[in-house]
Amino acid sequence: MSRLFGSSSGSVLGTAGSKMSSFRKVTHCIFDMDGLLLDTENLYTQVTQSIAEPYGKTYTWEIKQTIMGLQRDEAAEAIVAALELPLTPAEYVQISTERINRVMEECQLMPDTEKIYENILRDLLKSYNSPYPWPTRMKVMGTTEQRTCSILVNDLKLPCSVDEFLARFRRDQLLHLGRAPLMQGAERLVRHLHKHNVPIALATSSGADSVEVKTKNHRELFELFGHKVMGSSDPDVKEGKPAPDIFLVAADRFPDRPAPDQCLVFEDAPNGVTAAIAAGMQAVMVPDPHIEEDQRKHATVVLKSLEDFHPEQFGLPAFTS
Repeated sequence: MSRLFGSSSGSVLGTAGSKMSSFRKVTHCIFDMDGLLLDTENLYTQVTQSIAEPYGKTYTWEIKQTIMGLQRDEAAEAIVAALELPLTPAEYVQISTERINRVMEECQLMPDTEKIYENILRDLLKSYNSPYPWPTRMKVMGTTEQRTCSILVNDLKLPCSVDEFLARFRRDQLLHLGRAPLMQGAERLVRHLHKHNVPIALATSSGADSVEVKTKNHRELFELFGHKVMGSSDPDVKEGKPAPDIFLVAADRFPDRPAPDQCLVFEDAPNGVTAAIAAGMQAVMVPDPHIEEDQRKHATVVLKSLEDFHPEQFGLPAFTS
């Protein structure tokens, strides 16, 4: 059963609310990247939907959650099959890579933009006395601004034109996103572990070329990692997540080659957590809020944010402020 850190009290709780025993002490940390350190998952969703939309297909959450954490080629095969796209996986990879490379240069250190967008739309709809039902939220997820506004105006029968709603949406976006906070838990934790000489590594399913593009704006932070394992381009990673290969390779490349049970993995995706547990490691999960409870229960601990992580629970140096 997974455990939860209460964000207010800092206590360690089980899913039923009972006190749990302390966690196993670790000496090394391994981080996933997409959706955990970098806010790239929403960008992937937008790119995938932009490819699917001309074929009349929708990239739903049900499909997305099965793809999270997979390596590039495996993800392409799964997406093409699930959406029944008239493309080969290789063609999909080529198209998606070109589009992803264009947008990834803009990716930021985990700002909570998804919630900000949702709040903007909810407030706008409230001004028309309209609710924002869950089916509609799922329908607009990953669509363009124009498509989002068109769906909302037409499906919810709003008393305005699509252009009018779009203009209001863009105005409110600028007001809110200019103040969008970085989720400081990611940068704070990485810098804290590095400062205290805790060996840290990156283990991402992305390939080397993709990682280069994504981390361009945060190069100094990512240079703090002792090494990086990039599953889609690393020949030593034979099987992608949920297989344990990537984390075992990451552990083996630390200079002192720690045993798996000395390593703590940070992940956002169920496939990644499964891989970490299969590798014999503990897993801290920071899931997308839409991920169901039964897909979280195999994690060692589930957090709302890396800001809620308490290093001392795992025998690591505590934050001092």
